Amino acid sequence: MNEDRKDKYDNIDELMAVFQQFSKINWQKNNPTILKPSEIRVLVTIKLGTEKSGKPVLTISDISKMHKVTSPTITQMVNSLLAQGYVVRTSDALDKRVSGIALTDKGERCADAAVDRIRDTFKGMIDYLGKERSETLIELLNGVYHYFEEINGQLED
Repeated sequence: MNEDRKDKYDNIDELMAVFQQFSKINWQKNNPTILKPSEIRVLVTIKLGTEKSGKPVLTISDISKMHKVTSPTITQMVNSLLAQGYVVRTSDALDKRVSGIALTDKGERCADAAVDRIRDTFKGMIDYLGKERSETLIELLNGVYHYFEEINGQLED
């Protein structure tokens, strides 16, 4: 029994090393903008979020929920994107306290380019791994995500 337990965890160091490698990958290596990766993710979130919801704008709260970070964190990034001309802030016609964030033409072009790069990267990965292994990877990564969500939920209790 003790030997079975040892065999079960033989590859724990290898698994830890694989996850560590992901933190070192420069996903934005071919990033033609001066934006930070987190700012590009916000632009993509606004683009895809407005398309999915059918709403012309997203609120800071909407964006922070999608990123699972606090509103002040998103506010900082949005303020930077505002200053650089990638987004605009709009007021709600019914409630002036509520403001929405929308992409400018410049922000739309940047988000489109980022989405295209991301899709091309993952298409390349699917070509590299093959359809069956890609589907297995999706299943495994969803399992890993749910595992971390579960243990994070337990830690917060």
